[in-house]
Amino acid sequence: MQTQTEQYQDIRDRITGQIGALAEALPHCALAQLVQGIDDIRCLARDNGFVAVETLASHLESAVAGGGYRAAILTYLDAMSDAAGAPRGALPTAMQEAWLASVAVRLGH
Repeated sequence: MQTQTEQYQDIRDRITGQIGALAEALPHCALAQLVQGIDDIRCLARDNGFVAVETLASHLESAVAGGGYRAAILTYLDAMSDAAGAPRGALPTAMQEAWLASVAVRLGH
C-alpha cells in the first residue's frame, strides 16, 4: 500500500507527464485534441487537490477558446508544471492570483 507521499508523487508525476506530452504534441495537435488534453489535466488536478494546476488549466481553456496563441499555451503549460509542485488543497485567493500573475509576467504583460 502506498503512503500519502507516494500517492502525491504518483499523481504529480501523472500531471506533469500529461503536461509534457501535451507540450510535445502541440505543434501537431488539432484544437479538439488540445482542448481535451487540457481538460484531462484540469480534471485530474481537481480530483486530486492540485488547485493551482486546476486554476491555471481553467484559464488556459479560456485562452484556447478565445483563440490563444501557441506561445501563450506553452507558457501556461510551463506554469502548470511548476504548480504541480505546490501544496495540495485549497489555496487562498491571493495565491491563485499569484499563479496567474506568474503567467502574465512570463508573457510580458
